[in-house]
Amino acid sequence: MLVKGRRQVYVILLLVLVLISTQLSLSPSKVSAAGNLALNKSVTESNHTQSYIASNATDGNQASYWEGAASSYPNWIRVDLGSSQAINQVVLKLPLAWGDRTQTLSVQTSSDDTNYNTIVASAAYTYQSGTNAVTINFTSTNARYVKINVTANTGATGGQISELEVYGPTVVATPTPSPSATAVPTATPAPTAAPGSISAFVQTAASAFNSQFGTQLENSSEGGQNVAYVDNGDYLVFNNVNFGSGASSVALRVASQTTGGNVEIRLDSLNGTLAGTCAVTTTGGWQSWTTKNCSINTISGVHNLYLKFTGGAGNLFNINWFKFAAAAIGGDVVGKVFAGYQGWFTAGGDGSPLNNWTHWSKNNNNLTANSNVNFEMYPDLREYTKLYQTNLGNLGNGQPAKLFSSYDQETVNKHFEWMQTYNISGAALQRFGADANYAPNNWNQNRDSVAVKVKNAAETYNRKFYVMYDITDLNPSQWVNAVKNDFTNNVVGTMNLTSSTAYAKQDGKLVICIWGIGFTDRPGTAAESADLIAWFKNQGYYVIGGVPTHWRNGDNDSKPGFLDVYKSLDMLSPWFVGRFSQLAGADHYKTNQWAPDFAFTQQNGIVYQPVIWPGFAWKNMKNGPVNEIPRLHGDFMWRQAYNLKSLGINTGYIAMFDEYDEATAIAKAAENSSMIPNNQYFLTLDADGVAVSSDFYLRLTGDIARLFNNEIPLTVNHPTSHQ
Repeated sequence: MLVKGRRQVYVILLLVLVLISTQLSLSPSKVSAAGNLALNKSVTESNHTQSYIASNATDGNQASYWEGAASSYPNWIRVDLGSSQAINQVVLKLPLAWGDRTQTLSVQTSSDDTNYNTIVASAAYTYQSGTNAVTINFTSTNARYVKINVTANTGATGGQISELEVYGPTVVATPTPSPSATAVPTATPAPTAAPGSISAFVQTAASAFNSQFGTQLENSSEGGQNVAYVDNGDYLVFNNVNFGSGASSVALRVASQTTGGNVEIRLDSLNGTLAGTCAVTTTGGWQSWTTKNCSINTISGVHNLYLKFTGGAGNLFNINWFKFAAAAIGGDVVGKVFAGYQGWFTAGGDGSPLNNWTHWSKNNNNLTANSNVNFEMYPDLREYTKLYQTNLGNLGNGQPAKLFSSYDQETVNKHFEWMQTYNISGAALQRFGADANYAPNNWNQNRDSVAVKVKNAAETYNRKFYVMYDITDLNPSQWVNAVKNDFTNNVVGTMNLTSSTAYAKQDGKLVICIWGIGFTDRPGTAAESADLIAWFKNQGYYVIGGVPTHWRNGDNDSKPGFLDVYKSLDMLSPWFVGRFSQLAGADHYKTNQWAPDFAFTQQNGIVYQPVIWPGFAWKNMKNGPVNEIPRLHGDFMWRQAYNLKSLGINTGYIAMFDEYDEATAIAKAAENSSMIPNNQYFLTLDADGVAVSSDFYLRLTGDIARLFNNEIPLTVNHPTSHQ
């Protein structure tokens, strides 16, 4: 926040006015500035590359952008303001997370789109990461068309603009007689509706107002400009906001160093219909941003939106952006802990379409010691009612070595019973590439059968589930259509999974997850991924993305150029399994990965769902090291949760519930050598020298869920007993 001296100046001016005339009561003099004249206006271009079209530069979203065709300078982009306007400033922006670059460009104007005048000669402008905006001022002129000509760019082979903003001169409002000293300032007439509208469900910069009263703009620590110097009675107006079939909540990005205040959501006039009031409390600083979520009365259709600010004397708060949602903020996933559910184990004689030892065995045949064993941890089998005999030696306690099949409803029921018993909200049902390229083969029939059994078990034990598509190994030329077809024909059409009372919803929307977006070793371009996300969103789904560890920087395991795709997600879940070890590794990730990740998602209105995992090894599968990433009798997993919660994160994804293959399972497992075959190596829960019960990691996960829900205090040592 800049120097907060406006109130004192205002008081002095009032005293002077009173001395001049004691017979006239005046409402406060405020400075009124026109908003961005180019917002949502018609725009054309010389050319573009890939999907980075001109309309991205006037949509009010700094994350989307126009990019001219490669090596075809000059690139140009032109906005039609709709009528002749007085203008004196152009602001050009790039996505906030981009690095520094310099673009050489000029500014031209026209009244007829034929004859153009150069009002700002070609010059080099440097964009600096963090704000990524340049402001170009010039002598006020009247123009309908504004064109930007780009001739060089140090950051790409074509011109780039994420937001082309055009502003006119500020106008000082004259004092208006008011009936009393306490009267509310007279509202400006409601703006005349214009063709087109702003979507209420797209994050909108507060600085993109069409008109305002009493506020000022300042540079935001999160990039761009925020609305500042908000006092009691100030307001912002946004024309033609489309609330569609209904919005019932609003998210506001706010900061306050003092006591805060209130944001009234009003429709069509300053004192029009009150849809709701959102209270803003102190955040500890004028640039200490937080997202405030508030329920409101349902708004539908197109309205002029008034954000009216009320509160005590002095500056109340700053506002950076707002975004409405179709239902009250809340649901089954945000603030909850879900576990990934594979459900991919079968056994010979289980009656499944496969009728073999899938995933237990390397070759699907019955298991033979030191030969074809594929999994790392042996499950605790004492509670299963259906088991199948293996060729492995007896367990250390003399019992025969048997295994379960995920094809059995009894097995899936037992897993969801454990979720209920141990306070785990539900499961992300893995749907793998083979079933996305659906054909009526044994594998797909088996997977579909397990999916229906997951639905049944979730309904029986009052747990939630959602479908998570793993796009690994999908055909790169067909993967998007494969997922769309499978979801439409099988998930929704044949199995009716989304109609289940147990299917997870968030903010009133059914939840879907696409895992593998942006990974260097998974299929898909940025445009293809964006298309699939948009396809789900257009049908009203809440979309989670399973993304690479280094998604934010676009390097290492992440393809470059996917940042806008990641920003389009409702929830973002980076993969961390195997990326670090020991407590020091978890502490390093807190500082260098989770904190900046979380700050970025908070800034962009995305929910952060980090992956939490107990440990990892695959000696039997890949002949890796024994106990490669130790569990440390729960300390490793708890340290992740402790660090995440200390950052303010309250949503998590556990990898995995039943992943015995790579020793990340939290489901009940062998405690010691008495519970594993006597002639085959398996990792047991006492591998690091501390005995823990077979249900310890289920109990630990339940405590993590309680921690995230503020039911237990944040403590550096886990409260979960080992036995």
